[in-house]
Amino acid sequence: MIIFTIVIPCFNEAEHIGKCLSSLNNQNFPRDQFEILVVDNGSEDASVEISQALADRTIEYPDGKVGAVRNRGASEAKGENLVFIDADCTLDDDWLNRALELISRNEKTAFGGGCLLPPNASWIERCWLLEGREGNTLPRELIGCSIVLQRELFEKMDGFNEGMSSGEDSELSRRLKIAGNSVSLKRALNVVHWGNAKTQNAFLKRQIWHAKSYASNLRNNMCDPIFLLAGLFTALATLGGLSLFLAPKASMLALMFALSLPAILTAKRFKRVSRIPCSLSEAANSYYLDLLYLAGRSIGLSAVLLSQLRPLIYLN
Repeated sequence: MIIFTIVIPCFNEAEHIGKCLSSLNNQNFPRDQFEILVVDNGSEDASVEISQALADRTIEYPDGKVGAVRNRGASEAKGENLVFIDADCTLDDDWLNRALELISRNEKTAFGGGCLLPPNASWIERCWLLEGREGNTLPRELIGCSIVLQRELFEKMDGFNEGMSSGEDSELSRRLKIAGNSVSLKRALNVVHWGNAKTQNAFLKRQIWHAKSYASNLRNNMCDPIFLLAGLFTALATLGGLSLFLAPKASMLALMFALSLPAILTAKRFKRVSRIPCSLSEAANSYYLDLLYLAGRSIGLSAVLLSQLRPLIYLN
């Protein structure tokens, strides 16, 4: 009997996929009771070759967004339960044992974990993935690098949204709760995330990419606090820039308000880990990352809005 099917979406992850698969093959769990499926989304590096050597099956699926890639793997699953892990993450040796203990007691619950810092993490990683007295910050919704749920429940929910370029994990999390199911985030299901953004440029580009998911359903995103905050930041920054020469005082006021918004995020992140910054440097770096975060989301949101408005402009 196969208890777990582990689905790993992959795109150009040759740097990390070997570590990920080795951590799964080294689990203190009967090897004949779980299977590892890698779904490759058109990699141009050695990802496929590495996966074929270390995974049970490698499915080549070059078309489709990440939700479709995850769903493709789930459609081939033989296990009673599904585990979704990202290709740039590793698990400790008893991870599957803890997952089984959780899912056995709560069959109608979807479980998830958070991300742990890799060794020699950069300052960007340390200031973004803050740790407190109880450990790492757990996400509020499921994230794709650590999800465990019954296959029957996953199929009942029609899987991941295939139209989203990102955010399909938290969207599934919200649908599960709306449908009356439980979603539980546990540090027992933490994974080490090796693929974090390690430079300012990479961090900014990642936020721009995430913001593109807003295009899938602008109306539903109106309930997302981050979407609203990004929208407000965009409006204030735009107003401040456009009125700089015409109304300098109004411009400065708008820009001051815009620059106060990242501080709200910074304070909120430290509150979630129940501590204050250890130093002025940590506080300043954390604020700076939240500024980059909102700037990236603002750029991505602006691109989405322009793409939505362009057809209307051409019609007129």
